[in-house]
Order: sequence, then structure tokens, then C-alpha cells
Amino acid sequence: MDKEEKGRHGEREETKWRAQVLRRTARVCNAQAKMYEKMLRDDVWTSALDVDSLRMVLKRIDNVMDWRFVNPMGEVVLDSDILAECIDGDLLRAMRECVVHVLEELEGGERG
Repeated sequence: MDKEEKGRHGEREETKWRAQVLRRTARVCNAQAKMYEKMLRDDVWTSALDVDSLRMVLKRIDNVMDWRFVNPMGEVVLDSDILAECIDGDLLRAMRECVVHVLEELEGGERG
């Protein structure tokens, strides 16, 4: 009887664990889908060298501390420590300088 009780408890725990994993996976997939939908709304793919698009990219880089991240547990968090794990400061500065440089060239070409 003790063995039978233990088997049922193990199956119940495993089922509970599987449900948690599926919920977590669903949250991660949902967050990724929202990110792609936002990219489509913002039309990032089609007008990458447009002045307005570059300003939008520059604004996103400047506001990088407000970015949302999905942690390994599937929770959406606002945390600068997670950003530091993904992108270091040198890379972010280089990205920003590239966008500023191209933006200045495009604005100079429009004025000239």
C-alpha cells in the first residue's frame, strides 16, 4: 500500500511539473510573438535607413533600461541586470554611434 501511495504521488508531482513547464513555455512564446508583432507594427524591416526609423531605433537604444525581458522562468521583468547579461556597454555604445552617424549623414543629405 505504501508503494502504491508513493507511485500516485510521483505521477501527480510529474504531472504538476509538466503543466508548469508548458505554462512557462507558453509565456515565453507569447512574449516572442508580441515582440514580432510589435516589429511588424513599427515597420522595422522595410525602412531601416529612413530618418524616422533611425530616430525610433535611437530612441529604443537610449531607453534601453526600460526594455522588457523574459527570464528563464517565463516571467516578464524590467531589470537592468538582465540587460547587462545580454548586451555590454561597449556594444551598446557602438550601436548608438552607428545610428547617430547614419542619422547625421541622412539629415545632412536632406539639407544639402
